[in-house]
Amino acid sequence: MSKEESKQVLIEELGVYFETEYDLPPLAARIFANLVVTDEDGLTFEDCLEKRGASKSSISTSLNLLQQIGFINYFTKSGDRKRYFKVTRKDAIFSNKLKQSLKKLETECKMIDKVATYNQKYNASKYEENKEKKEIYLNCLEETKRIFKQTINDLKNFQE
Repeated sequence: MSKEESKQVLIEELGVYFETEYDLPPLAARIFANLVVTDEDGLTFEDCLEKRGASKSSISTSLNLLQQIGFINYFTKSGDRKRYFKVTRKDAIFSNKLKQSLKKLETECKMIDKVATYNQKYNASKYEENKEKKEIYLNCLEETKRIFKQTINDLKNFQE
């Protein structure tokens, strides 16, 4: 398989991943995938139009969405009126993903505690039956939260 064929397969796989993981529309996900794997310093609107073969309005809408959610930004080159789109600092995307996951874990821990408190008060047998499993699971969540926090901190220190 040639480099270009491999690139197209990767863009499609990444596109599907971004669709599901970030709840992006298919075109926006493919444009973002293109920007992630491009060898260029950035892609112009025309580059995106050519690579995706979609309408101008669809490309524009997708680029605007990706900018609004902070996945991409643009820059200009001296003497060139075109805007060049590129992925926002990659570590920012990783940190944001970890922060989202951390928030979900924290919410899950709170909900588990609320259910346990309810069961302890109103359904003691169910509370006792699930007590050990709950502790094992919460320990796993706490360890995962610790790792996420450390990784977020490591990424922050890396960029400084």
